[in-house]
Amino acid sequence: MNIKQLEIFVAIATSGSFSKGAEAACITQSTVSQHIATLEDLCGVRLFDRTKRGAIPTEAGKIMLVHAQQVLKTMKETEQAILKFRQADGVELCVGGSTIPGTYLLPKAIAALRVYTNGIIVRVEIGDSGEILEKLVEEQIEIGIVGSTVVNKLITAKVLGHDEILLVARKGHRWCGRNNIAPEDLLREPIILRGQSSGTNDVVDTALRQHGIKTSNLMVCSTLSSSEAIKQAVLADCGVAFISEMAVRQELKHRELVAIKLSGLTITRSFSIVHRKGRTLSPAATAFLRILEQVTS
Repeated sequence: MNIKQLEIFVAIATSGSFSKGAEAACITQSTVSQHIATLEDLCGVRLFDRTKRGAIPTEAGKIMLVHAQQVLKTMKETEQAILKFRQADGVELCVGGSTIPGTYLLPKAIAALRVYTNGIIVRVEIGDSGEILEKLVEEQIEIGIVGSTVVNKLITAKVLGHDEILLVARKGHRWCGRNNIAPEDLLREPIILRGQSSGTNDVVDTALRQHGIKTSNLMVCSTLSSSEAIKQAVLADCGVAFISEMAVRQELKHRELVAIKLSGLTITRSFSIVHRKGRTLSPAATAFLRILEQVTS
C-alpha cells in the first residue's frame, strides 16, 4: 500500500467515477483500475461496487476512505511543516546563554533577527556556563553562547568575540585613583565572587593563579549567582568584585563604580558559540548564528 494508491482511491471515492479518478491523477483509466485491483488484493476485500450510478465504496471502502483521507491530510500537513521549517517560518528556536552574553548579547541578536524575519520565535535559557553546556548536551537547547573554555568532546565551539573582566569597587573606595595595587593586595580585601560553574569565575581563577594567588585564600565575603547581584553588592559597599565590563558599563560611565587597575594583571576572555558536534543545525539556528556574528563583530 502506498500514497499513490491512496490518492487514486480517494479521487475515485469522492468523484464516484474511475474516469474522473484517472483524470484527477493524470493517468489512464486502465492504470487506475490496476492500482485499485492491487489495493483490493492487498486488503483482501472489494473496495468499490461498479454500479450504474458509478463507483460506490463498499462498507470496507467506506472504512478505507476515512483512514486514507486522514493519511493524506497528515502527509500534507507534514509537507507544510517541513516547508515552514526550511523557511524558518513560525518555528521556535531554543538557545542558551551564560549570564553575561545571555544578558547583553542575545537581546541585541534577537532584535536584529526581527529585522531579518518575524517568523522565528526565540526561547532563551540563561544560566552559568556549566548549566548552558549541560542543557546543550541534553538537547534542551540547539545553540548557546558561553564565556568559558569548552573542553567537552560532544560540543563544537567557535569564538565570536572578547570581553574584559574588571575589578570594580564602589565610588570612594580607598583603592580609587591608585595605580600601584598589587594582585597580592586582594588577599586582604573583602571580595565578592561568582558561583563555581561560572565562566567569569573560571577565567579569574586562572589569571590569579598565574600570580600565585588561589581564590580559596581570598577574603570572600559573599558568593552570588548572577552578575547583576554582584554589581548591586558592590554598589552597596559589600566589597570589590571581578565582573564583565559589559555588565558595569553604565555604572562606570556615571562613576557609580570605579575600575581598579591591578599591577601586571589584565583579564580577558572569549565568548564562544556552541552547538552539538556532528548535528545538523536548523535553518532558524543558522540564521541566528549569522546575526550573532554580526552583533559581536
